[in-house]
Amino acid sequence: MENGAYYANLAPDYFKKPDPDGFADLFENDSNWREGIDNLALVAEVEGEIAGYLETTLQQPLETAQWQSQRDLGAPRLFIGVVTTGDRFKRRGVATRLVEAAEEWGRSRGALVAICDTYIDSPLSVPFWEQRMGYTRRAIVFRKPLT
Repeated sequence: MENGAYYANLAPDYFKKPDPDGFADLFENDSNWREGIDNLALVAEVEGEIAGYLETTLQQPLETAQWQSQRDLGAPRLFIGVVTTGDRFKRRGVATRLVEAAEEWGRSRGALVAICDTYIDSPLSVPFWEQRMGYTRRAIVFRKPLT
């Protein structure tokens, strides 16, 4: 909820605060995803309090990789879909530990590269990924409203 509020305040044209009604049920009822062999959800706890959360998926090589121009598509890839840290725990190494654990999990399953995306104008997440975690920019996602 705090992560959603952070992005909604940062860029309200692109993000909104999540609806708290049923939010806990979303996580409690996603056992099919969590039990998938190629999926991993991690919770960071500090002194008995939830401090952070991460979701990642191991993406297998595409069967069509030989005809693709992107080299990464021919190898197992770790896709980090969500990393969030509670406001009280930001800049305390929580997200770093979560990402490092996910990377090790991916490595142990044959992933050759880790990928993620983030909001480009975030003063927290862009430096985190580039400076703290050593990721490099590879793509730009364009957006255009159609209404």
